[in-house]
Amino acid sequence: MMTQTKPYYERNEHVINSHVNCKFEDLLEMTPDEFREWVIEMRKVVKEAWDTYGCPPRTGKDEEGIIKQFNRIAEYPVHEFTHTDELSDVDDDVIINKSRIGGEADQWFSNMMKVRINYTEKDNGYSIYDLFADDKHLDKMVKGGMRHFRRDSLYEHAKSAFTNNKKYAIVATEDARAWMDAFHNNRNIFRGYDFMVEEVKIREGLNSGYFQVEQSEILNLTKDEVQEYKDKGWLEYRHHSTFDIDNMSNDMRYNIRVYQKGKKMFPKAFAAYRIGYIQPAVNFPPMTAKYLYERFTDDIKDQEVINIYDPSAGWGGRILGAMGVRDDRRIHYIGTDPNPDNFIDGSSHSKYDSIADFYNTKTYRGNPFFSETNTYEIFKEGSEVIHVHPDFKKYKGKLDFIFTSPPYFNREAYSEDENQSYKKYGSSYDSWRHGFLAPTLETCAEYLRPGRYMAWNVADLLVSGNYLPLEQDSKDILESCGMEYKYTLKMALEGMPGQNRMGDDGKPTCKNYCLVDGKYFKYEPVFVFWKPEEK
Repeated sequence: MMTQTKPYYERNEHVINSHVNCKFEDLLEMTPDEFREWVIEMRKVVKEAWDTYGCPPRTGKDEEGIIKQFNRIAEYPVHEFTHTDELSDVDDDVIINKSRIGGEADQWFSNMMKVRINYTEKDNGYSIYDLFADDKHLDKMVKGGMRHFRRDSLYEHAKSAFTNNKKYAIVATEDARAWMDAFHNNRNIFRGYDFMVEEVKIREGLNSGYFQVEQSEILNLTKDEVQEYKDKGWLEYRHHSTFDIDNMSNDMRYNIRVYQKGKKMFPKAFAAYRIGYIQPAVNFPPMTAKYLYERFTDDIKDQEVINIYDPSAGWGGRILGAMGVRDDRRIHYIGTDPNPDNFIDGSSHSKYDSIADFYNTKTYRGNPFFSETNTYEIFKEGSEVIHVHPDFKKYKGKLDFIFTSPPYFNREAYSEDENQSYKKYGSSYDSWRHGFLAPTLETCAEYLRPGRYMAWNVADLLVSGNYLPLEQDSKDILESCGMEYKYTLKMALEGMPGQNRMGDDGKPTCKNYCLVDGKYFKYEPVFVFWKPEEK
């Protein structure tokens, strides 16, 4: 039985203060069998914290910290997100949002990490929660743990030692042999630090990932050098426990990575569950939503009330962005979402209400001295059927801006409720497009006020090696409803694994990319449509 007392989770002290929160060097000392037992125990502790206290395997801010961040939303200069793609002929078509403000919205939705991810048209995916709850995933957790925790694949604990660089290497040396000599002969310099040796394939050119470096810039040993130092007694088990030192290959290099001793695994290691094991459900950045709301309502900001409709309210990022729109205009946010897990005890009161009310009462915007707060209305209905709801009909022809990021067919199983679109219409992509996508977009076109804009964030979905045409289908449906396509905005995605992979032509290998200030970015498209004035 869950004993969560607040509508949001906070710092996951249940895991952080548990016996499984060992030091990084403790993991390096473990034998493979000992590590497996640690993973088994860690899964139990994480699941108990989740089931009992509503704390998923991540951590968050306390109420004071949330308020502090939320207070920054209204005045943040989101207009600075605007950039121009050097590869296009459309000005101001790139959105680069480096802000993490508002990310605390996730804390209202502990169920985000229970969303199953499907990679085929079959509804057979699994969630991050399943990794902890279902023992059939134990081997996957152990294998992934070896990579993400022991080898520290996300570089949360052990940093690569670079040539002639004290920042991570502690001493500046030309090569790995000189560094090993310094470590062995000058231990006082390395007080409080130790190292591990990481086995990597020999690569030419730049490594891809979160940053790009030449392999030669990292201090690395050859197979023979590793063997030499092992024979000399300079390498103990913890230094090489992440690979089989008795079966080394000439095709490998052995990078030196330095870490500070005494550092616990959590909370930093929580990141591995969201990045390393499986693609999780993610929230739409509240500040990007705020940017779009302000950009597309600037010319009508003197209107008494501006009605904004979000057909797929999702995880609260867009309603939070709406509440934080500048007080030079009045915003009324209308959201639809049938997910019962986002409503409190089966009532009409939702997590969306909770996060909006928190913002409107806890931040400075709740002080009537400053301004009236923005308002909202939430419907526990699917966007494909909302047009028959009597209370929604009052918005027909009165919506001033529509923006959402809809479900990508069945990729994310938001809940197991039968009203989810992937359940109702997910027997095939064609049935989903006919049953959900088309009526949703038809309602948007019908209910939008003439002379107003609609923005639709969707991307083609890769399934079993082929792309499902969500982009073109969305365009075709909207144009058949009389909407005019204007241009595509590009939401740049920073810090995505693999986005730096380049082809032989020197360009990114990803499907959608743009170029800003000489730097390539992977992006998600936002298609902008306009409803013509009635003739």
